[in-house]
Amino acid sequence: MHEDIFIRKTNGVFTKVNSRDMVLLEACGGCVRIVTSSVAYLVNSTLAQLAEILPAAHFCRVNRSYVVGMDYVKEFSMETVFILDKELALGKTYAPHFFESVKVIL
Repeated sequence: MHEDIFIRKTNGVFTKVNSRDMVLLEACGGCVRIVTSSVAYLVNSTLAQLAEILPAAHFCRVNRSYVVGMDYVKEFSMETVFILDKELALGKTYAPHFFESVKVIL
C-alpha cells in the first residue's frame, strides 16, 4: 500500500506527495533529495528517518546514499541498480535485502 506524506517546501507550505510517485531518495550532506516522477524536493532529514516512514514493501536502500522506489528499478546486476538515468552501486550490506525484495525468474 502506498501512502501520502507531506513535505515542507521552502515557503513553509506543506505539499502532499504520494509515495508511489517517489522514484529515489538521495542523501545530500545532512539533507535528503526526494526525486519524484515530476519534481525534486530537498528535506531536512536522514535516509534512515525517511525509510522508517515509507512503505517497506515499495522502497529499498541500495547503498549509504540512496533509497530506491522498487517500482522504478529498470534493471540490476549483482553490483548495480539502474533507475532513471542513474547507475547506482549496490552496497554489500544492502544487497541481501534488495535481492529479497525482487522477484527473479531464471
